[in-house]
Parts: sequence; C-alpha cells; structure tokens
Amino acid sequence: MTGVRQFPQSIVDGQRRAADPAHSAWVSANAGSGKTHVLSRRVIRLLLQGTDPSRILCLTYTRAAAAEMSNRVFRDLGQWALLEEGELAETITDLAGHRPDAEVITRARRLFARALETPGGLKIQTIHAFCEAVLHRFPLEANIAGRFELADQAIEAQMLVEARRQMLTLAGSGTDSDLTEALHLVLDHGGEAGFDRLVGEIIVNRDAIALFMAQTEKIPARDLFLSEFGFRPGETERDIATAAWPLASLDREYVKELLDHARAEKTRTAADFAEKILALGDNGDAGERFSGLTALFLTAAGEIRSTRNLCAAKVIVRFPDLQERFEAAADTIRQALDRIAQLQMITVTDAALTLAGALISRYERLKTARGLLDFNDLITRTANLFDRADAGPWIQFKLDQGIDHILVDEAQDTSPKQWAVISRLAREFFTGGSARSDEQRTIFAVGDEKQSIYSFQGAD
Repeated sequence: MTGVRQFPQSIVDGQRRAADPAHSAWVSANAGSGKTHVLSRRVIRLLLQGTDPSRILCLTYTRAAAAEMSNRVFRDLGQWALLEEGELAETITDLAGHRPDAEVITRARRLFARALETPGGLKIQTIHAFCEAVLHRFPLEANIAGRFELADQAIEAQMLVEARRQMLTLAGSGTDSDLTEALHLVLDHGGEAGFDRLVGEIIVNRDAIALFMAQTEKIPARDLFLSEFGFRPGETERDIATAAWPLASLDREYVKELLDHARAEKTRTAADFAEKILALGDNGDAGERFSGLTALFLTAAGEIRSTRNLCAAKVIVRFPDLQERFEAAADTIRQALDRIAQLQMITVTDAALTLAGALISRYERLKTARGLLDFNDLITRTANLFDRADAGPWIQFKLDQGIDHILVDEAQDTSPKQWAVISRLAREFFTGGSARSDEQRTIFAVGDEKQSIYSFQGAD
C-alpha cells in the first residue's frame, strides 16, 4: 500500500474517512491531494467487505483515468495475494483503520482472482462507455439502430463539414429566403470567423438548441425574445430612435434661451451646442437626428462627453442646472442605444437559430444514414431513455439489479446531462423495491471545481 504514508496523518485520516464504504460522500480535494488514491481505496474497501465486483460502477472522465484507476486496484490486489499474513494484516489496518480478522484476511487474498474472474471485469469506465453499453443493451427502447457505431472525432468533423456545405449551398441557391437572409445577417455582424465560431457552438450545444427550438415551435423564438425584453410587437430601431426625441431635459424653449444668452455673453461652446440641438430638432429624418444626438452627447466609446467648456462661468450663473440636464439627455440617448443593441441582438440571435436548425437537421441526417452516434448522443439518448415514462423505470430496474455502488471521478468536469444519467441511476437506490434493506448502497463523488476545464463542453 505505497503512497498512504507519504501524506500527513491528518490527510491520511481524511482519506480513510472518504474511502469508508459505510456511507455516501462527496469529496472536494485539491490537485495532488490523492483523489485517485482515495477512489481506488474505496473500490478496494468495497471489495474487501464482500461486495460483488460486478455491483460496483466507477465512472471516470477519460479512458486514461479509467485505465489508471483499474491498474491501481489490480496492482494492490495482486500484491495482497503475495504478502505474508502479518504484512497483509498491517496493510489492511492502514487501509481500514482497524485490525482485520482471519476471515477478512482470507477474503483479501482472493480478491485479485475474484476481480479477474468477474464477467466483463470491474466496471471502471468512462461515462460515455457506460452509456454506450446501456444503449447497445436497449436499442429498441432508445429508438436507435441495434448495431450502431460510435463516430470518432475525424468522422464527426467530416460530417460537420458536409452539413455546413449543404446548408451553405441551400442558402446560396436562394430557394430558402429565410435561410439566405439569416446567413447574410450573421456574416454582416460576425464575418467569416464569427460564422465559423457559430457553427462550432451550434454543434457543441445542438441538443439544447434543438430542445429550445422544439419548445418554441408554436411561438416563434423572435416573439419570445421580444416579449422577454419588453419590446412591443413590430417595434423597430427607428421607433426607438424616434422616441428619444424630444429630449425631456432639454426642451426647445430652454435651449433657445441658452442660445440667446450664450450669444449675448459670447460663449461660443454653449452657443454651438444650442444651435446643433435646434438644428437636429428641425431634421425630419429620425435616424439622422438620433445619430447627430449620439455624436453630440456621447464619445465613440459611449461615455458622456465632458461639459467643462459648455458650462462656462457666464453660462452657469444663468443656467445652474445645465450640466444636470446635459447628463440626463445623454443618459436618454444611451438608454436608447442599449435598446437598439438589444433589438439587434434579438435579430441576429433569431438568424443564428435559423442557421442552427438547418445545420443540425443535416448533421443528424448524415449520422442516421450511416448508423452513427457521437459522444454527445451517448449521454443525451441514455438520459432520454431513463426519462421515458413507458420504458425508463423498467430499464432502470434492470440496470439497478447490477449496481449497488456508484463512484464518480473528476466530478467537476461532469455536465448536467451526465449528472442526469447518474442521478437517475442513484435515485433507484432509495425508492420502492430497490431500497433493499439487506444491501448497503452508496454514492461517492470526488473532484475539485477549481480544476474544471471543460465548461465549453457544458461541465458543471
């Protein structure tokens, strides 16, 4: 049992408590503090207390992690088979915190052979491998081809390129005006680089996007967005620009007084300012007027312009509230700009969803034609399978008969969809006939949220 004594006693005690299979636990541990060590110890202690190897499900995030954990478990069990009785007893004492009796020592010597002889071996695997096995076992219930194959990254990339080509061909043909308009709008706002990033984001989040689009099938997504952000039906950018005038804080009479006073006192900045506002008020084009107001009150960065020169001493004596009125008008302009930006965002988002629908449908058709599933499909279809009202409970019951303990490694990189699979399995531990009084059933997870690096894949 090398490695245990490398840690301070306080850490060893903590690891021992975490590895105790008598209770469920969630362990948060920093890098280098022995997460994999604790996980493998917990598996060994489960085996040591008599748990059938086939009833332990250990889910890791990568194949390398699964191989590392499996190697650790078999390495230690292999050593146990060769140790003298006194050494083995001491090793188990270090592991469990108490001296084993003769029965436990005898069982410990046999664990290596027992684990090797377990049909299918120890269930130490990635969550994707577990889901793949479930889907192969219940293909009809999952509504997939019985002999589906898993698409690797190279094949996924090829299908994405083909789906993208088909979508662009259709958009370029002009036969689908909505798609053509959406493509032009996205390219205008994001360019080719932005379009490429959008395509990648669509594929990564295609299940969430497809679900949202299905939920908004009866009510257009654009209408939902407009309602959510408080826009009136049919409201346009010109409407927002028009509504910004007249300026409540700088009404025409006030500005005319300011102009007369500024001319009399020969304060050129204030006179120019007043002349420009009055001239803009005479401009009948709402768009041009709003652009002029924006340039007059705000900098290119959107900050309120300085009023130091405008509010000269000779002006402030007569108009002490000028700066306050100027800032109020500028804030009105800035709020209108924000509303216009929101409306543009909604328009572009709606266009992106149009592209997403065309791209996802073609990508899914390519997969179906080849009888393929990708890694994302494994998780989604398994979660959906467990959620089926007509088959989910029966399937979970069948799986439940073979799992008593679930262990999750690198929990910080597990996505909500993956948690959905795990939680549905665990839920059966404590409900109905599954909550067997004669069996200890536990859930264990270990991770460190500071090490989460897969948020771009939905890790949470």
